[in-house]
Amino acid sequence: MEHKEMEALLQSCQRELERLQAVNEIQKIMGRYEVVHNPLTMWRTPIDCFALTMPDVSMEVSDWGVWVGAEAVQYLFGTVMKEEPVGTMFIHTLATPVIEVAGDGQTAKGTWHSPGFETQVDAQRVPHGFWCWGSYSVDFIKENGAWKIWHMKWWRTFRCDYYKSWTDCWQDIMTGPPKRHQFQTEPITFFHPYDTLTVREPFPVNPKPYETYTGTMMDWAMGEFKDEYFPGDTATSKFEFAHGKKPGVIENNPSADL
Repeated sequence: MEHKEMEALLQSCQRELERLQAVNEIQKIMGRYEVVHNPLTMWRTPIDCFALTMPDVSMEVSDWGVWVGAEAVQYLFGTVMKEEPVGTMFIHTLATPVIEVAGDGQTAKGTWHSPGFETQVDAQRVPHGFWCWGSYSVDFIKENGAWKIWHMKWWRTFRCDYYKSWTDCWQDIMTGPPKRHQFQTEPITFFHPYDTLTVREPFPVNPKPYETYTGTMMDWAMGEFKDEYFPGDTATSKFEFAHGKKPGVIENNPSADL
């Protein structure tokens, strides 16, 4: 093998090694995100996991709107998602990871299904247990040499009473953020939890290999189905059809009045 061929091979191996290391680091940052998803440490989530130096860093949870910018993301986790610590529990696990690191090594995209369960305490300090399943779509970016969350969306599938099936209590789904706030969020990009009246979409789709980041997370997370979906529906129309109301209004959240 000639010197130039050897050099090209070594460079190729180096790039692949860096991509493998990126996948490992991204898995760890997502694991860290779930570990600090606890009433006592929720406020640490942006500091530990998000690329707060990016002006468009963002988080979207269900029908709460899109929280854009470091201040908004910190307020979301530190104030809006603040819970009574005694009796409250959040356990969200990560499954089916699909991670694509950009060819230029600067960004990455990933999807995960996430089964979990929650306990929330109401204003009378009574605990309530729920099953809570959904999916994550996430953009990652290197911030000062470390992989961090750039854009994240939680796609809720269902959240049902521990003692009931999601087929029986889908109409009682929690909607709206857990606390009232003054932040001006961006509009909901998509919200369609499970119901028995409409067809389920395959969102988020898995990311595909790419060289450098272009477009938005919703472009790749909806993939080829995006153009098919929106001509006939809006971001929340199927929810509105099934439930007969607008999303984003605080309902069925035990902790809302704490």
